[in-house]
Amino acid sequence: MKAVFIVITVLAVAIVAGCGTKKGFEKPGFAFGCPIGETKIGSMNDLVRAKTAKEGSKSPDVEIEEIRCTTTGDLMKIDVVVFNDESDVERLQYKFRWSDAEGMRAADEESWKPLLLYGNSRQTVTSIAPNAKARDFKFIVMGQD
Repeated sequence: MKAVFIVITVLAVAIVAGCGTKKGFEKPGFAFGCPIGETKIGSMNDLVRAKTAKEGSKSPDVEIEEIRCTTTGDLMKIDVVVFNDESDVERLQYKFRWSDAEGMRAADEESWKPLLLYGNSRQTVTSIAPNAKARDFKFIVMGQD
């Protein structure tokens, strides 16, 4: 009788603890710390597709593996992991396009920044929002001739 009571109590505590925990630590409208609005993001690949764009006639042969965001004070900080899975050196340029809560530009257009990736290497590109109005971003890459 005592053993049955202990088993039932343990099961009840486990069920209550399992149902009472919040799934994840994300705020609504965020994925991996990054703002997503109403976009449905189920994986890191979905986030990368939503937050990156390629421009120019020469598309860089690199993969954006990961994007992570955090906020320090009023400013958003972005880390983007770029991977060159080829054996050749890849030259590219990148910039961030910042927008405010309404989707309008939050700052002047950034200039292109060069990035040299050796074969089979990764590099983390980090940026901090130019001002507190910047609430969202797009990471833009372009191949370099």
